[in-house]
Amino acid sequence: MRRDDGGGRRQAEDQPETGRVFPLLFAVRWGAWTIALARIASGDLPADETRYEPVLLGLTFAQTLASTLYVPLLRPYVRRLVGGRAGPRDDLIALGLVDIAAVMVVLYLSGGFRTPYDEYVVVSLVVPAFMLDWPRAVGLLAAFYTAVFAIVSIKERALDGPWFHEDVPRLAGVVVPPLLVVVVVQYLSSLTRRLNEQREQATRTLAENVRLQEEREELAAQEERSRIAREIHDGIAQSVYMLALNLEKAADVANSDPALRERLGRLVGLAKETLMEVRHYIFDLKPLLAGDAGLRSTIEGQLREFSTVSGLAVHLSVEGEERKVPLAVGSSLYRIAQEALANVFRHSCATDVKVRLDFNDGSVSMHVQDNGRGFDVEGASGSGRGLRNMHQRASELGGEFAVLSAPGKGASVRVTIPIEA
Repeated sequence: MRRDDGGGRRQAEDQPETGRVFPLLFAVRWGAWTIALARIASGDLPADETRYEPVLLGLTFAQTLASTLYVPLLRPYVRRLVGGRAGPRDDLIALGLVDIAAVMVVLYLSGGFRTPYDEYVVVSLVVPAFMLDWPRAVGLLAAFYTAVFAIVSIKERALDGPWFHEDVPRLAGVVVPPLLVVVVVQYLSSLTRRLNEQREQATRTLAENVRLQEEREELAAQEERSRIAREIHDGIAQSVYMLALNLEKAADVANSDPALRERLGRLVGLAKETLMEVRHYIFDLKPLLAGDAGLRSTIEGQLREFSTVSGLAVHLSVEGEERKVPLAVGSSLYRIAQEALANVFRHSCATDVKVRLDFNDGSVSMHVQDNGRGFDVEGASGSGRGLRNMHQRASELGGEFAVLSAPGKGASVRVTIPIEA
């Protein structure tokens, strides 16, 4: 996530480039401290610059170590503690400013001018200068100069310091190194930022290309499924339908042979059941709910097909105001109706089927009822695959499923699914 840090620069939290550059910045800090260590160890320094040693050297070591360990070890805890109350880099900027304040104390205690900590003082600018934009970095540099000049003036007991009237190159030695540090670090910061933006752009482009490729593949798959569905509908389904009609006509005229009539009747039932299975496969290949049709019109089409194939009268009623339901909910209800009607055709010997859709505030219900011979629900609950499938489809979407039936009293299937599912 990107945000404006208040100075006009859009910065990203925990940039990969920042993670790579920070070790370099702290390596510079450690190099400056090592130079101070070498100077103090050589012993060729005025007494006023080393009177606090080795305590001051140990404190600067602890300060540098704490700053170095903050990013990998302590920062995650601090970020969780402050939550969203601070910007992505505010803690690092605050760390750098506290570090500079501590460095000014070191500068004062070590003599104020040409101390063994000259480089150590200057490189304290690297971390905050890397985190800030140009205007704030310039302000930081001005504050740094002010603090250094004030400390040196106080230590030398003169407001104009020792550089104006004694040794002009001393002034350059105080002014130029901090300026170079800020300029170089700012250039490094802008470079890493541009690299990060280019990498993010490349990542977004790659993700977009992958998404477009997936959409093209999905579209091609949908077109292929639609083509196969059309072929099945116009070919196999029509052939099976014509076969069922011809078998029915043959059964009607086979009055002279009851055995043949019975056999033809069974073949008619088998042909119609096969036709319904074929239509189920068509739905699998090309879901009817994938278009703009609502649930009511989709169920109506399903019932018309069932009535045409089975010859049974089917009545649909709708309660409540119809609303658009998620594809998963509509598909599940379509499948459950499919299973319920198939059971009616195969087992019930019904002459009439009623289907009701109820649109409630947070759910949609479907009730399928027939006037067939019924069955023992408890005895069939463990063996009926269709009932198990219907119950599983409803349960997967957090819905409720119930079957009411008794021998000789028809059967009723009711399912309720939350619309939010």
